[in-house]
Amino acid sequence: MNEFNNNEPKTGFDSTLVLVSYIVSLFTAVVGPLLIWAIKKDDDPLTADALRHVANFGLSYTIYIFAAWLTSVILIGLVIGPIVTIAFYVFAIIGIVKAVNGEVYKPPFTIDIFK
Repeated sequence: MNEFNNNEPKTGFDSTLVLVSYIVSLFTAVVGPLLIWAIKKDDDPLTADALRHVANFGLSYTIYIFAAWLTSVILIGLVIGPIVTIAFYVFAIIGIVKAVNGEVYKPPFTIDIFK
């Protein structure tokens, strides 16, 4: 019995693309993951969903970091700013590890802006 059916369509979760998107988010936060999602959103639903999470993650944490550093005028941002910045990088690294394992990851406190 043949275990591999070569007639099946070649669709499925593209963990490499999600991995690249998380790595790009470390440098561009929003622009890179948003472009990758916009280009690939019609290919595979599961991959598109994971890429959408990365784009939403980048935009959400960009807003959080900007707001935190903006409040440094009243000194609270001097504490919150570094915490939010570190959280961004920690959650991006967790996303990279999850993508390597082939899992879809939605980082905490991510706002669903892109639907």
